[in-house]
Amino acid sequence: MTDQDPARFLGDAVRSQQANQGASQVWAEVTALSQLPGILDLGQGWPDFGADMTAREEASRALLDETDPRNNQYSMIPGRAELIKAIARYYRATGSSNAVSADGANVLVTASGTEAVYATMQATLSPGDECVFLEPFFPWYISNSKIFGAKPVAVRMNVSDDAAGVSRYEVDYEALEAALSSPACKVLIHNSPHNPTGKVFTAQENERIAAMCVKHDVMCIADEVYERCTFDDDASDGTAEPFPRMMNAAGMAERTVTIGTASKLLALTGWRVGWITGPAAIVAGVKTMKSYTTFCAPTPLQLGVAAALNKISGEAEALGSNVVTSDEAAGAMATNVAVLSAALKDAGLKVIAPDGGYFLVTDVSATGLSAVEYCKKLAAEAKVASIPMVVFYDPGADGTGAPDTFVRFAVCKKPETVRACAEAIRANPVVGE
Repeated sequence: MTDQDPARFLGDAVRSQQANQGASQVWAEVTALSQLPGILDLGQGWPDFGADMTAREEASRALLDETDPRNNQYSMIPGRAELIKAIARYYRATGSSNAVSADGANVLVTASGTEAVYATMQATLSPGDECVFLEPFFPWYISNSKIFGAKPVAVRMNVSDDAAGVSRYEVDYEALEAALSSPACKVLIHNSPHNPTGKVFTAQENERIAAMCVKHDVMCIADEVYERCTFDDDASDGTAEPFPRMMNAAGMAERTVTIGTASKLLALTGWRVGWITGPAAIVAGVKTMKSYTTFCAPTPLQLGVAAALNKISGEAEALGSNVVTSDEAAGAMATNVAVLSAALKDAGLKVIAPDGGYFLVTDVSATGLSAVEYCKKLAAEAKVASIPMVVFYDPGADGTGAPDTFVRFAVCKKPETVRACAEAIRANPVVGE
């Protein structure tokens, strides 16, 4: 027997992640609150309504179909042909025919959007490269960068008020270009609609960022998984525009890998079916990395997703719109944002308005509490679970860099749940001691 620690067998990638467990510990602590009896969960971003029925019915049929045993066996590494064709059709029917091949030759099916991000970063980043993304950010961006030996570079967005007094997250474009101009910069991760802020980048903003990528020869990973969840995409009156994809910006088709997933597009987070589309050479590289991990996504679920995407494409083709439009769930979430925002403002808090996505951010500084303290008191007193935004920031080497008064609420819940949370927040306004 030996008394040596078995952890000595762990590799450097694990050690580097375990050395920075602060955010993970905070996340685990506050999400545990959502599991307590009587808690209304606006913390975790999984929808409790809107799961696509077409996908579920087709997957059920495939599961039980005894005439074709392949429906419940491995698919080929790139994915089932039915889903590959359906993904290509979806993107082309909604405005990206110049960037996506009709035959799906530049499409790859993955086991979730999470794997799509991971495998794409793994295929494109080398030790010493720099990977740029806006802060706050989806936490996996920074973790994946470190795992692959790349340097994560977070460019912080700031909150500002517009002429009408509405607070929004805005990009520091000078800081972004400075980051992209670094000789070591190889990849920009562009997340729109943005998690966790809800910012949706306009076509003009995309073009401005695209020009930087072209100028400095930077590749883009476009994490656009919430693209059908925007809150104002009615362009009929000329006041708004449908969701713009980065791959459609000037010069970006040949340098953009776009991430999609059934988790968000079809409200099926447990299915773990995602995909990428982009330049054929990069997609081939990602396929190589993916082949050594999951090999393939669940086959019957791929068939279900294919049926759902074909339905969406058929509707788009019938309308001849050739643009990305929001689904029915987005309307409910927009209403949820309005209901919850009003309650938070009544409680004396500052709300940062989202343009889309699953989340609403508020500044709790008026309470005199930190975000973590606020989340704990809100769960204890109002029985509402939320997430402190510190987990979406890079705290820096000294751990003091993350702003500590912002809180995220998930609005991807049934309207009655959000209304109950709003009433609870009004009835139990959280304040410091």
